[in-house]
Amino acid sequence: MNFLSTGFQGDNVIELQQKLNNLHFPCGREDGIFGPATEAAVIAFQKSYNIVHDGVVGPETMISLDMAPDTDIGAAKDNHPVYNALKDIRPEQVSTLFPHAPVRSTVAHFPILKDALMQLQLTDLKSVMVALSAIASVSTSFSVHEETISRFNTSPGGLPFDLYDYRRDLGNEGHPDGERFKSRGFCIFRGRSQYQQLGRMIGIGDELIEQPEQAAKVSMASKILAHLIYDQEKNIKCALLENNLQAAYLYITKKILMGLIVFGMPIEKGC
Repeated sequence: MNFLSTGFQGDNVIELQQKLNNLHFPCGREDGIFGPATEAAVIAFQKSYNIVHDGVVGPETMISLDMAPDTDIGAAKDNHPVYNALKDIRPEQVSTLFPHAPVRSTVAHFPILKDALMQLQLTDLKSVMVALSAIASVSTSFSVHEETISRFNTSPGGLPFDLYDYRRDLGNEGHPDGERFKSRGFCIFRGRSQYQQLGRMIGIGDELIEQPEQAAKVSMASKILAHLIYDQEKNIKCALLENNLQAAYLYITKKILMGLIVFGMPIEKGC
């Protein structure tokens, strides 16, 4: 089974055109040629059905159009080099996107990230590159980021991270919340509120509130990043379609711009 895009021809394209016309997404003649009119109709269908509107009849679009049994589509996806790119990506390949990272770091950490992405079926190339780009924006060594003391978080002669202690916008309630809920992990987040939100998102309740240092473990950092991408997958991919790296980055990092330039580098190399 082939997924369909511009340039494809044949009976499968005729079937696609028939379905689009029957669903009132007119694509013109049912001639078996996937041209601009068919692509425009596919995009209109995708927007209507809240699917990433890339004009490609991939697994989700094909299922929504009922073009084949779900099991057949799933099997085709599993064997596809783009929709299941993750299965063939090796740590050695990841190292090329992190030239300053020790090879031992990518060899040790990428399989853990890979497992977290696979748990949420984020196996397509764009999802993988988004995850790697998010990590690159906070850590060139492919290791877990942990916020350090700076003039923006610690007052002169003050306790570490005391400028965060009473930040209401972070949900902090006073000392030592600033230090306890500093930024950790594979993406940038901080504050009692975000720790609580992320803990509940990944299904561990208030465990991150009780033990915030857990966010600095590679397994936890990978799980958090994977869930953040999963939660905003459609928005992220639509932003990338428009080459809007800032919007894609903000969906993951919750409106913190640091690292945006670095975020774009792996995206551009891999996608």
